[in-house]
Amino acid sequence: MGFLSKRIKTANYVGDPKQFTIRKQSGDDEVFSGTATGPVVAKDTGESLSHIDFSEFSEPGEYYIEAGEGRSAPFIIDNDVFESALHTSMLGLYGQRCGEKVEIEVGDDKFLHGACHMAEADLSRVGTGTKDDTGGWHDAGDYGKYSANGAFAVALLLSAYEQFPDFVAAQEFEMPEKGGDVPDMLDEARVELEWLLKIQFEDGSFSHKVTALDFEGVVLPTSDTQTRYFISASSTGTADSTAALAQGARLFADFDAAFAEKCLAAATAGQAWLDANPRLLQADQSGVSTGGYGDSNDTDERLWALAEIWETTGEGSYLEALEARLVDVNVDGNFDWPNVKNLGLSTYLRSKRAGRNPGLVSRVATGFLGVADSHASHALQDAYGRGMSAYYWGANGVLARLSFNLMAAYFVEPKAEYLDAIQLQLDHLFGKNYYGRSFVSGLGANPVHKPHHRPSEADGQVNPWPGLLIGGPHTRLFADPESAVAQYPAMTWTDDYPNYLHNEVAINWNTALSYALVALSAADENAPGCESCVIDGAGGAGGGGGAGGAQAN
Repeated sequence: MGFLSKRIKTANYVGDPKQFTIRKQSGDDEVFSGTATGPVVAKDTGESLSHIDFSEFSEPGEYYIEAGEGRSAPFIIDNDVFESALHTSMLGLYGQRCGEKVEIEVGDDKFLHGACHMAEADLSRVGTGTKDDTGGWHDAGDYGKYSANGAFAVALLLSAYEQFPDFVAAQEFEMPEKGGDVPDMLDEARVELEWLLKIQFEDGSFSHKVTALDFEGVVLPTSDTQTRYFISASSTGTADSTAALAQGARLFADFDAAFAEKCLAAATAGQAWLDANPRLLQADQSGVSTGGYGDSNDTDERLWALAEIWETTGEGSYLEALEARLVDVNVDGNFDWPNVKNLGLSTYLRSKRAGRNPGLVSRVATGFLGVADSHASHALQDAYGRGMSAYYWGANGVLARLSFNLMAAYFVEPKAEYLDAIQLQLDHLFGKNYYGRSFVSGLGANPVHKPHHRPSEADGQVNPWPGLLIGGPHTRLFADPESAVAQYPAMTWTDDYPNYLHNEVAINWNTALSYALVALSAADENAPGCESCVIDGAGGAGGGGGAGGAQAN
C-alpha cells in the first residue's frame, strides 16, 4: 500500500547488500538512493535478507524501488495513504451483514446477495417456540453468529471511534447509511449491537450463539436454509455482550438517546445476571458442530463488563467491583476474544471519571508501556517487521490487534516508536512478507485471491469479496514438528478456498485492521507530539519500562 510521510519506511530483498534507488512510478525519475544493510537471516523463513531503510525520504508521490535487478511493487507516500485501505476494510465488514440485501461495487466487479437468514431461530434447545435474531454480521467464512466474538469485534470498532472521534466522524464509507448525523463507523457497529440486543434472554443472560447444527455448504447466504438454533447462555458471552452494549450506550447517547437507553438497559440486566451467577457457565453445545468459542475462564470477561458499565454509568458499586478485580491483573502482550481484559484495562486507564485508585492507574499505565516497548522492539528487530513471533490460527489478526496495545501506551507516553511499530504491522499485512503479497482481499499488489469465505467461492466471480483479512500462515497443518516447512512457519500459507486453517476470514480480524488503520492515521496527523492523545495525569506513570506487572505473552 504505502507509507505515511513521517513514519518509518523499510523494505527487504533476498541477497547481498547493494545500492538501491527509489524512482517515480510515472517517468522513472530517480528521487532517492542509498545502500542496503545486511544481509541477515530471517528466523521465520531462513532467507538471507538485505534491509533498506528510506525513512528520511518523505516527499508525497507514487514510487518503486530498484535494487540490483529487482524491482518492488509500486507504493505511495502520503499522509492519507491508509484511508483507502480503511474504507476497503470497512467494506469487508459491510459484506458480512446478515438479514439484509448487500451490494458492493468495486471497479467493474459487483458483489451482492439478497436478504438472508430471515426465518426466526428455533428456541427448542432453551425453551419453546422461535425468536427473531435477524441482522448482525456473519462471523467468518461461515454464516454463524456468536456473541463472544461478535461483541469483541464490535468493541474494537467502537473503540476506534471513541479514541479518535474527529477523524472517524470525517470518514464516509460505502454503505446504505452513508452520511447523515451519525458517523458511518457507528452505523456499522450498530448492526452488531442490534443483533446482540435480540439474543438476550428474559433473565438478562445472552445466547452463546445462533447457528445451524452444522456448518453450511459452499453456498451464498440466501441459499442457506438450515434451521438455526438459539444455543443456551454462557457467562463469557453474556459478559462480552454486556460490555459491548454498555460501550455502545455511551457512544450513541449523543446521536440516538432511545437506542442508547435500550443498550444500557440490556447491559444493566446482563450485569445483574452476572452478579447473581458468579460461577463460570458454559453453553450446552451438545450435538452442534459449528464454532465453539469455548472459554474455561470468565474472569477477564467479567472485568471488561464492569469497566464498560462503570465508565458509562459512573456508579460507585461498579468501580468498587472492578478495582477489586484489577489488583492482581497484568496487561497482556497478546489478547483476543478468549482474553478480553486489555479492553477493560484500557477503558479504566483512559477514563476521565473521578474516583479511580491512583496506584492501580499507574500500574495499568506501566503495564501498557511495557508491552508496547516489547512490541516496538520486536518489530524493529524482526526481518519482516512483526511485533510478535506468534504463528497460529489468526496470527494476522494478532498483528493488527497489537495496534490497540501500542495506542494504549501512546496515550500515556507518545513515543514515535509506537506509531512506527503500527506502520510495520500494516507493512507486513499489506505485502512486506515472505510472499510479497497482501493478506487483505482487494488491497495492495497481488492480494489474497481465494479466502475461505463462502460468498467469494460460491458467487462464481473471478475476484473475491473485498476488504477481508485472512488469518495467515501457521504450523498447525504439520504433524511433524521437525519437518523443514514446520521450522519456518511463515512459509506455510497456500492461497486456496478450502484452506480454512490459513485463509479463513473473521470479523474480529477485520475490526482489528480497521482499528489499526484509524489509530495510525489519526495519531499521525498530530505527530510527533499528539498532545491531545495523552491521558491527563497518567503520562510518565512508570516511565517507559516493562516493570510493574507488564506481561508480554
